[in-house]
Amino acid sequence: MVEIDELKILFAVEPKWLISLNGLEFLQLESREISVAGTTIRFGRYERKIREVHWLRPNVVRIVANARTRTQCDTITLYGGDRYPSGMDLRRRRRTFQIEIGKALCAYFNVRNVQRQTLYADRRYGIGGAYPRFLVGRHAVIAVDPDESSPVVNGLMRSALLWKSMAHRPLAAVVPRGRANCIVARLQAMPKLRQSIQWLEWDGQQIGPLDESACELPTHVHPFSFPDAQDEVNRLCAEAPGLLQPIPHIAGQAISIRLRGLEVARVSMEGTAYPLGQPLSRVIQELSELRQYGSRHLLARTHEERWLESNVIGNISQLLPFVDVRHIYPQVPSFIGEERNIIDLLTITREGRLVIIEIKVSADPDLPFQALDYWIAVERHRKASDFANKGYFAGCNLRDEPALLVLVAPLLAYHKTSRMLTGLLQPELPLLQIGINQAWKKEIKILRRQGMVS
Repeated sequence: MVEIDELKILFAVEPKWLISLNGLEFLQLESREISVAGTTIRFGRYERKIREVHWLRPNVVRIVANARTRTQCDTITLYGGDRYPSGMDLRRRRRTFQIEIGKALCAYFNVRNVQRQTLYADRRYGIGGAYPRFLVGRHAVIAVDPDESSPVVNGLMRSALLWKSMAHRPLAAVVPRGRANCIVARLQAMPKLRQSIQWLEWDGQQIGPLDESACELPTHVHPFSFPDAQDEVNRLCAEAPGLLQPIPHIAGQAISIRLRGLEVARVSMEGTAYPLGQPLSRVIQELSELRQYGSRHLLARTHEERWLESNVIGNISQLLPFVDVRHIYPQVPSFIGEERNIIDLLTITREGRLVIIEIKVSADPDLPFQALDYWIAVERHRKASDFANKGYFAGCNLRDEPALLVLVAPLLAYHKTSRMLTGLLQPELPLLQIGINQAWKKEIKILRRQGMVS
């Protein structure tokens, strides 16, 4: 079955999975805990015979299957990644939080009742359903549940700005205690935002002023160390000249050989691994046919950020002529315990100034703030001389200047709130936004450059 072959490829590409069994039991598994042999799928302690396969999204698959001893079929839904899908339990939890925080707000502002409260997604203004909003006394208030994921908690900042423009009252934003590190770091870099909103925190019972002494987001710079295997890298890339691309795999101390963003081989001190199987020539032929511009195949629609990253690296001289192409590193530094959904590259100008490149394929309203998080981390490590000490930019003298921040995304992927959010960034942060064409898989064309980098 063609669908089963595509499943095997998807399991090789996506490392983590959330599996729903009849919508009742949820399993968080790594791809190595899932296998398909013939028409039998094994996941965790379960084994089922596949009857039907339905692709709901590029990384969401619904399988109808049954156990050997039963005729009744089960519905198995596989979600790429490790996040739970939204559903009734999520809405119930958010409603419980809304009630609890409402009582704490009345006590803090010394009023008897909440005048008005809302818990729904406001698509017109771009405020998600994770943020309950209140009118309490003369204040408007927005909050977020401490049990939400890191991106949702950090997204409170953007939602607070949007709510402020609608509420026409002094605004207060309530952050969960112990989850405010990212927001505090952003506020220190954005004094305008710090002053325009009253920032509070909730400890599970009471509300008080936000403690701005929270620790910075922990990040780590891996040593730049690679195997002495240039001959092996050259041999692999010779399988498809101009199609395969060697990319540093910083954390693994290896070199990743990629085809349009998908890893087909990895060279390390232990040898060469082939995550999509062998022979490499066959894998290259299949991928090059299926993962191409205009294809509707699953492999042309998965891990698109990695594909765009590959194209940006290949066209870096066109996009950023001032960059030193000898030094381009992905995912440096890495965030510890934080969920990140954007691709970042670290490079340098010919004069020795650091350049951060943030890449995004689809519209993400939080992109400017996520890019700011990375800039803050890079600046901290730059001032501590961590990049030079860990072996990056060999032979270059890094200038003692703030890093340049470059955003690269299809022009239509820039969210309508981007201009407002970037306007809040401090003037000392040099920002360049590049909007490219939607058909970037075929050829990158620059449609707009906005900002200064000098």
